[in-house]
Amino acid sequence: MVLITVFFKRKKELAEVKRKVVLTKHITDSIITYAKSCHPNEGILILQGKKDKHVINVTGLIIPPFSTHGPYYSGFPVYELPFDLSYIGTIHSHPSGSNKPSLEDLNHFFGLVSIIICFPYEAQNIGAYDRNGNRIEVETGYYLWHILRHAKIDLEIERRIETLD
Repeated sequence: MVLITVFFKRKKELAEVKRKVVLTKHITDSIITYAKSCHPNEGILILQGKKDKHVINVTGLIIPPFSTHGPYYSGFPVYELPFDLSYIGTIHSHPSGSNKPSLEDLNHFFGLVSIIICFPYEAQNIGAYDRNGNRIEVETGYYLWHILRHAKIDLEIERRIETLD
């Protein structure tokens, strides 16, 4: 009886862990460009990267061989993929305007994470999900880029003010 209690407690603790998917600005821009170029059809890409404890870092994108695209579907034959342990999931677009996974998306889940970008295909329209359809936090790299950009502008303003004095 004690063994069962410990098992359930551990499962509860694991459920409370906050997971995150990290995309660089370059990867985010590539996803946005690919989704816009496929519009009005869905587009699909394979994610390459690494999982580090509770963080999934996306380091590359692969166009799947023999992929198919349509207004309500996109897919690829998994058996045509070359063997590569760095595949961690997929990214596909939803021209409909919703970045929530459909039942079809969940039934064809591949890897650790499924990322969906919806129309109008901007960084804030990206959502990530696990195989059960639970949302995972996404860090797109735009936030850090925005902070650094404003820090550079502030430094430039300070330099100009100093030269005027």
